[in-house]
This record gives sequence, structure tokens and C-alpha cells, in this order.
Amino acid sequence: MGENISSEVVSTGVPGLDDILHGGLTAGMMHLLSGGPGTGKTTFSLQFIAEGIRRGEQCLYITVGGAGDELVALAKAGDINLDPAFFAIYSAKITEEILQGPEQRIFHSAEMEPAAVLKDLVAKIRRVKPKRLVIDSLSDLRLLTEDYIMYRRLVLSLRQELEGGGSTVLLTYNINVERTDVDMHLETICHGVIYLEQVVLGFGPTRRRLLVLKIRGRTYRSGWHDFRIVTGGIRVFPTLIAGEHRRPPKRGLISSCNAQLDLLFGGGLDKGSVVAIIGSSGTGKTTVASQYVVAAAKNAEHVAVYLFDETEESYRKRAEGMGLAVEETVDKGVIALSHVDIAEFSIGEFSAKLRQEVEERDARLLVIDTLSGYANSMPDQDYLAIHLHELLTYLSHMGVTTLLIVEQEGFFGKEPLELKGVSYLADTILLLRFFEHRGEVRRAISVVKKRGYDHEKTIRELTISGKGLSIGEPLVEMQGVLTGVPNLAV
Repeated sequence: MGENISSEVVSTGVPGLDDILHGGLTAGMMHLLSGGPGTGKTTFSLQFIAEGIRRGEQCLYITVGGAGDELVALAKAGDINLDPAFFAIYSAKITEEILQGPEQRIFHSAEMEPAAVLKDLVAKIRRVKPKRLVIDSLSDLRLLTEDYIMYRRLVLSLRQELEGGGSTVLLTYNINVERTDVDMHLETICHGVIYLEQVVLGFGPTRRRLLVLKIRGRTYRSGWHDFRIVTGGIRVFPTLIAGEHRRPPKRGLISSCNAQLDLLFGGGLDKGSVVAIIGSSGTGKTTVASQYVVAAAKNAEHVAVYLFDETEESYRKRAEGMGLAVEETVDKGVIALSHVDIAEFSIGEFSAKLRQEVEERDARLLVIDTLSGYANSMPDQDYLAIHLHELLTYLSHMGVTTLLIVEQEGFFGKEPLELKGVSYLADTILLLRFFEHRGEVRRAISVVKKRGYDHEKTIRELTISGKGLSIGEPLVEMQGVLTGVPNLAV
């Protein structure tokens, strides 16, 4: 049976999902929404209906099993408007006789019940003539049949009745976590299929994600996309694709307002570049980054700082203690300071938050402190390099200068696992080290890479005090400084 595929699309009403579907669901077609219990199928369906009501479309929600009152209560709790002028709800009852099983009945349900229930459903649909129709759920409707063949006939009959009726249909279906009970026939006959999933990690709350399995005759954004259930419904965070975003490049250098620091980089940081600041804890990585943050804010450029390993209050106090005026610029909104809780934020949600700062508030300088914290927010570490590549490429395409803080292990610095994925992505690498000299632990600073431009290749001493940071003369009399235990140069 062929389909006359419409070019018209219908908005789902789910923030972020229409972007993935390149506009929405195909108008007048039947779509399947599957997933396990608690994945948000009913909430999704309510948002789909509420969007139709908002547009003045007649909508019908059919519940199987008599959960109509519960549905209305769920919509009210989620602040989802179901205006009765455009909304009708019908509860298809599953009788006690059906629930008792075939051995308790005189007549076989395959001979009696499916046709009767289907007739009632079709009569209701014809009477309401909805533009949007939800049937929740087909897995409950399956209780009406004693064998799979009869169930398939029931679904095909339903499809024939709905075809050409002008309704955009959303069918829900419950499956188990292992997806061993997926109805392949149902997925085949539906025009589109969306799968919702819960991911249980070893720590923190359950993460949710969705996958568009198919939309017949149309393109869509494939792959997994994170989503969250909040007050008002589901919010989807489309996976970031760097190639879809680009701004006209802005050439030039960014100054730190510290002549000694700028000299190391050959005059300053390149606009739109990725800078990795690498060192052990306490070497001054965040202080160096803060120097550029404050300088950009003084030039009225919007800055976004994401803290994975410390609180906003701790960052403010530390910066103020070193003479960096962060407090005032944060309060004015020039600097957006955010603590990212890895137990709450998924990688997709973080990317959406970051995009908002870049695209809506025109952030030009961005700090991720630290890479390890960013990596820990990912449920699957195997794909860290891919996610990081897309994120940093996106920021570069948008002309944003990114400072990436990389924490090394140990007193003198041991290469972290994350460094293997970022060293080739960074345009510039600044290395900070502790070293021992005359019974003191001191700090060294050196630029070891700057793509496309010349930079100072010396190793200098870094001093941090209440007046900020100071960079000394090149350590020409010593060798082995970066190992932590230098010797006099021969």
C-alpha cells in the first residue's frame, strides 16, 4: 500500500524536537512513539495535543484502559493547557472479562472484542474529525487479541480507517528496556518512529535520550539526543553539529592587559582559537584564564565561564584575592559565571546552555574549567574526543575564543587521559609547571604551541600574588625545569 507523502509538517510542541525533525511530524500521517515506562511518552503526547490546541486545531486523545482522569491531572500538574473548545478525550475501556483471560469467556475475544472496540474508536474519530489524534497506548490495545496475527489485523484495520482522514496520528507503545519486545511490524507500517529511552548511570539521576528511527520521505537529524522532563513537559537538546553553524570570522588578537603574558603568545591570543591551559593543581591555570576574562569584560565583550570543579562563590573570592575585578562585571552580566553540576547536566543540555550564550548573548570568550569535569559529565567516555571536537569546532566557527583548562595529575604533572583528545584540537597550548629551586617550589610558564604564528619559546618563572600574576625573565641558567627538578645549564 503506497503513501501519498505530504510536504506539510506539523509542529510537535516539544522544544528542540522540531529542529531534529526539520520542522516537525509529517502532516496527515501515522507516527509511532515507543519506549519503556517512565520515558515520557504520555507527556510527549500531551505536548503534541497542547500545540494543536494553541494553533486552534481540533484534537482528540484516546486512552486505552480508562486513564482519562489521570491524564487530565497530569496535564494540570505539568501546566499543560487542554482547552475543551478544541480538545476531546475518549477512554476505551478494557472490560473485566478481557482481563480475566480466554478461559473465563464464552466467546473468543478475537471474534468479538476487537471489532467492537475498533468500531467505537472509529466512530469517535469520525465524530470529532481531529487534526491531531493520539492513541495511548497500542500495547494496551493488544490485550484485546489472543494472538499476534489478530493484533496485526487490528492495527492494519485502524490504519486503513485513519488513512486519508486528515489527522496527524501519534501512537504510543510500551516496550521493555532490552527492546526484546519491539513490534517490527508496527514500526514498518508507521510513517515515522521515535524511540525514548532512560539511561541509568552509576551515580546521579536517570538520563533520558531519544532516537528518531525513521521519518519516511524526509530528512532528519539522526543519532541520540538528550532530553529532560521539566514543568511544562519535555525539552529536547539536539546533538551539536558544528558544520551547521558559522559566523563571518573576526581577525585580530585578544589582549590580557598583561604585557608580559601577551608577549609569550606573540602579542596575544588569536580570536576564534582554542587555547589549552595545561598544568597541575595550583599552578595558576584558572588565574591565567581569569586574566583574559577580566580584560575581555573591560572591553565590553560578553564572556561565559563554566565551572565544573568549583563553585561560583569560590571563583569570585579567589579572583578578587588576586586583584582581578570579577565581582562587578559578573553582577553587571558582562561575565556569565555558571557552576555545572555533572550529576544534573547531560552533555546535550550543557551544549544547549553554551549555544544560548554564544548565539543569543554573543559571547566572544568562553572558559571551560576543567576538561576533566566536562569529561565526567559524559556517560560514555569512548566518545569524548568526538563530542569535544564538535564543541570546539562549533566555537571556532562562531568566532569564539575558547580557554580550555586541563588538569594534570601529580605534583609535576602526569598526562591525563583527556589530553590525548585535546592536544591536537588546540590551536595554542600554554604549559604551567612547578619546579624546585633553592629549597622553594616555584612556578614555570611556557607556550609550547601556537598554530600558524610565531610565539616566544622561552620558559619563564610565574609569580602569583595579591596584585595578580607576574612573569619573570627567561630561566636561561637552568635546564630540566619542566621535569620539576632543574639543573644548572652547561
